[in-house]
Amino acid sequence: MNTKRNQTIAIIGGSVAVVAILALVIFLVYERSTPQENPFNLQMGQTLNADETGVTDNATSFSRTKPIYAIADYPEEGVTLDHTAILSVISESSGEVIQKLQVEEDASTKQLRMDLENADWEPGIYELTFARSGTVVGTINFSLHE
Repeated sequence: MNTKRNQTIAIIGGSVAVVAILALVIFLVYERSTPQENPFNLQMGQTLNADETGVTDNATSFSRTKPIYAIADYPEEGVTLDHTAILSVISESSGEVIQKLQVEEDASTKQLRMDLENADWEPGIYELTFARSGTVVGTINFSLHE
């Protein structure tokens, strides 16, 4: 009788373990397939608006003869401001960081703006990356032409 009881307990325990593993797999698949919405807004352009807090010509293809402005806007709430924020431009051809702005966030951080020094850059494809404490939270691929 004890043997039958032990077998029943083992079967129930195994079933519970299988259900728990299945639930974990379903949860992980769902989490990966449902990305979180990014609360940050990245924009790039060559013309600033009147108060210089945004661009009026948001684009991804630029002439290198005019300055380019890269802006990362922070949400008004829901984000802790205690990270090291980095805006960087990476050349797709060389993989090198061409320009970088690093800021320690605090309560006054609402936006990061980097004026790109693109006049001497080679025409090509570049990537603007916005990271906080080493985690990339936004990117824009853009091209630079004559």
